[in-house]
Amino acid sequence: MGKADIAQKVFNSASKVYDAFLNFTTLGLINFFQKKLIKNTPIGNVVLDVGTGTGEILKKIRNNYTDKVLVGLDVSENMLEIAKNKIPDAYFIKADAENFPLKNESADNIFYSLTFRHLNAENQIGQCKRVLKKGGTVSILDLNKSELLIFLFGKLFRPIGKLIFSENEYKYFLESLEEANKLEDLIEKFESEGFKTSYKKTYFFKTLIIVIFRKDS
Repeated sequence: MGKADIAQKVFNSASKVYDAFLNFTTLGLINFFQKKLIKNTPIGNVVLDVGTGTGEILKKIRNNYTDKVLVGLDVSENMLEIAKNKIPDAYFIKADAENFPLKNESADNIFYSLTFRHLNAENQIGQCKRVLKKGGTVSILDLNKSELLIFLFGKLFRPIGKLIFSENEYKYFLESLEEANKLEDLIEKFESEGFKTSYKKTYFFKTLIIVIFRKDS
């Protein structure tokens, strides 16, 4: 079973509890961080949210920008059903994030909220470079690679996580922590492909990152 197939199975199963789990693990601050990500992003006409999940990023953008074209991409049909109910006028596509189903230079913004670490960084940077217009941005909210996080979720939060998720679902989440990028490595990867870092900040003892890149060429 490929990684996209595993992700589809995991997030289809977890769709009904996903928002509650995020609120619990971020001490209720996930909305603050997502709003911070959006606030520091110059929103253009066409916005793509990769791994949109239940659509919270697009919902928050729509609350502030009524005239933007919003596109959510996710491999989980159950997540997309929830997202569609939240933002009926957005466009949602069930697809693997390894190949964005958008034309070259068609998007002004690409968002990743707690999804980038689940994907191949080099592939995603290439897809962003292809799909973004010149001057467009990639906005990432994610977990920083951290031994503290691996300990917290591997030991301290595990009993609670297993009340919400199956063993395989929680294992998938833990593996994503181990595969996460360090902020400095992420910046190096994007900048080596011609992007400029326009914003960066860390939270929770550097375990959570917000970073925004601009496509200059």
